[in-house]
Amino acid sequence: MVGHLIGSALRGFFRIALVTLFFIALGVGVSLLVAYQVTSVWPPSTPEYIIAGAIGLLLGYAAGLTALLREAIRGVKTVERDVATGVEQVEERITQA
Repeated sequence: MVGHLIGSALRGFFRIALVTLFFIALGVGVSLLVAYQVTSVWPPSTPEYIIAGAIGLLLGYAAGLTALLREAIRGVKTVERDVATGVEQVEERITQA
């Protein structure tokens, strides 16, 4: 039981971290691409890098929270399924006795 809990927690943590990092990189990349398309100047200026970083961080934050919510819902579903199975087993023992 504890091993399953630790495994689920680690899987959830790494999934959240991976999704967050992916969307940060995606946000920064798309922001820099849009900045280049608008200005046609490369390398971008310092404010463009700052804005791209801020957009990437906001996108990563939103994606991380979404992944966290999905993991929380998955955990609640797993607990509900385990509790239902346990109740069914107890009910079978009582009716057989």
